[in-house]
Amino acid sequence: MKSMEHPRFTISPFLVFVLILTMQFGPEYIAMSNKPIQLAGTDTWISVILCGISFHIVIWMMYRILNRNETDLIHIHQQFFGKWAGGGLNFIFIVYFLLTASYQIRLFIEIIQVWLFPDLETWPLALALLLLVYYIVAGGFRVIVGICMFSLLRNLTLITLIFTADYFHFNNLSPIMDHSLNDIIRASKEFTFPYLGVETLFFCYTFIKTPKKSQKWAHLANFVMILYCLMGIFISLLLFKSEQLSNEIWAQLTKYKFVHFPFIDRFEFIGAVSQILWVIPIICFCLWASSRMFKFLFNVKQLTVLPILLILVFTAVCLIPGRSLVEAVQIMLSKIGFYIIYAYIPFLFILDIVRLKVRRTV
Repeated sequence: MKSMEHPRFTISPFLVFVLILTMQFGPEYIAMSNKPIQLAGTDTWISVILCGISFHIVIWMMYRILNRNETDLIHIHQQFFGKWAGGGLNFIFIVYFLLTASYQIRLFIEIIQVWLFPDLETWPLALALLLLVYYIVAGGFRVIVGICMFSLLRNLTLITLIFTADYFHFNNLSPIMDHSLNDIIRASKEFTFPYLGVETLFFCYTFIKTPKKSQKWAHLANFVMILYCLMGIFISLLLFKSEQLSNEIWAQLTKYKFVHFPFIDRFEFIGAVSQILWVIPIICFCLWASSRMFKFLFNVKQLTVLPILLILVFTAVCLIPGRSLVEAVQIMLSKIGFYIIYAYIPFLFILDIVRLKVRRTV
């Protein structure tokens, strides 16, 4: 079943690198070292590598499914499971993406409230962000990819962490291999959430020119994400002891306190505000994917349903009052993402192989 978009709506294969890296490298990166270090301590870097390798395998599975069927997950669901069951699965993904968008917005607002404006209400900033998201998503998929490229400017703030080298304590990296394999694997599971984002391939495959050539770029994006995570973990361990990191909510933001410039007194404020470059692309893609699925499910125009989805997200953001509920949503999304990556995608991969063999025998 071949279902490719018109060439003027498509992107070059190399832009998959930008898209995947942007989707993976979200604001959850700033909190990624908390729970894993509680489990694996100085051996957390091993967990980063193991999780990254497993995602390479998942990307390979996804491309095998997509290349065989030459269409996106929306049509694959209906092709594999029929109109009603396939539509139900698509609806589950709609809810997942809307919940992800709500979480990303609420997390960014919480960062601004904690680091900059403690008295700031949630709804004004949420409304402003969603109006910006509507403007971007209404421009189409290529505009979203353009925003992803622009968001790479956030890497400038990461470069500034070089200036924390004077505070490194290399004895914090020892002892090495001091934790059990079970602890390292459990820590790897905690890294699933920062690595999430590769599932976007399922929905943008038909918008890629010669999509089979884009696989190497998806793997390269995941490899770069591994390097980013390793850098984040090592710098965190060099600056703080494991006991200190286990009590930090946003260790990556705390590191900006060590960065000093003569013309900037509190560089961590810039680090906090720069998170908007991390969240906007993810929110835009989530709303784009959700509205696109609605378009095929209910035969409505994408721009018609988009305002309705934005209102739902705005309501959900306002219903998440504080840290405890934000963390609860994160745990829920982490579990859902874990099962999508390590259960549902392998299930689709095996099912696709079985269908192919059955066709050959008939």
